[in-house]
Amino acid sequence: MNILFITHRMPKVPGKGDQVRAFQQIKSLLKKGHTVHFLFQEKDEAYWCCASSLIDGDQEEKHKLKAKNKHFSIIRSFFLKGYPLSVSLHSFPVLKAFLTSITSQMHYDVIHIQSKVLHNFSSINIAGSTIVVDYIDAISLNLERRYKWTKNPLEKLAVRGELGRMKKYEEFIKRQDLKAIITSPADKKFLYSRRAREVDVVPNYIDLSYFHLNHLESRKKALVFTGTMNYAPNVDAATRLVKDIYLPLKEKFPDLECWIVGTSPSSDVQKLGKISGVIVTGFVEDIRPWQWKAAVYVCPLRFGAGQQNKILEAAALGCSIVMSTITNSGIGFTHNEEALICEYNKEFVAHTEQLLRNKELAESLAGKARQFVASHFSEKVVADQLIAAYTEMDRH
Repeated sequence: MNILFITHRMPKVPGKGDQVRAFQQIKSLLKKGHTVHFLFQEKDEAYWCCASSLIDGDQEEKHKLKAKNKHFSIIRSFFLKGYPLSVSLHSFPVLKAFLTSITSQMHYDVIHIQSKVLHNFSSINIAGSTIVVDYIDAISLNLERRYKWTKNPLEKLAVRGELGRMKKYEEFIKRQDLKAIITSPADKKFLYSRRAREVDVVPNYIDLSYFHLNHLESRKKALVFTGTMNYAPNVDAATRLVKDIYLPLKEKFPDLECWIVGTSPSSDVQKLGKISGVIVTGFVEDIRPWQWKAAVYVCPLRFGAGQQNKILEAAALGCSIVMSTITNSGIGFTHNEEALICEYNKEFVAHTEQLLRNKELAESLAGKARQFVASHFSEKVVADQLIAAYTEMDRH
């Protein structure tokens, strides 16, 4: 197959979630012998590139087109069309003309478009090409959950406004009547409860050659949580972990530590580092040693959506896990099989204490979780799901 990706930003690893997802998908398709190009916006220019050069690392530029009045397009999208800011920032009408030019030169069996750039194409119908919208995750689900838990009145007002805009944008996507993919069954059910056949679940994969066991590292009496630490769900979860879970456990285990590992910690997260035994790392070159050494990965997310890659990475690295039901909704672990799943602070404290005291149980859960990741989220499994989604769409 010839496949064209149209992405929010340049696909790359490491990067934002949308960048990593596109990079993984492109890499796996190239490995299977497909021809892939990608089109993306960066500042005021659009680039059309050969994906093999991206994977090889030379980033050879195939073609570029400069845009005019980019800021006017953003203003029009946000104020006149009422789309959310996260979508409006990717307003780049030149993409439509660029796509017309590209498809006049080359035929693509599949055109794979990330959802936040879809509004640049008021309608998209290219003869002989299957159009696929990649939601990545249900952003409005994240906003609904955040609205529920936010206590600050000004933040609540801002989240409510963005939520209304995102719902409007998701309705725009549905009206295009295109086939779609999304990362998790929970997000699919939320967006398409009555039209489920229109959406295929294609998760992100976990590179098991990178996220592997390390028996040379011994585990310390420490809790760990990872992620981008200025992202609202992670800020809330890190604060909850330290104040409501770690501190009660610290009274029972005086030598217990808590590691908050991830880039760009907010001021609230940085303050947690002043508490005895808490380490807030900021950016680290390699997150793996923290999970190889920690006794328990604790993820008390109260809002968020999509697939929680951080959990799957921890599982692949052999760390036992205590997590919220919302965290698990994009994964599918079974309580007391692959992880301990709970909702309330007292349950988090009790389950985490159980794993700190029972090494055999912790190792059993960790082993089963790693097997689950290998069975459901390996590169081969996910690549096959993506190709199956493309070919199933062709039959429709």
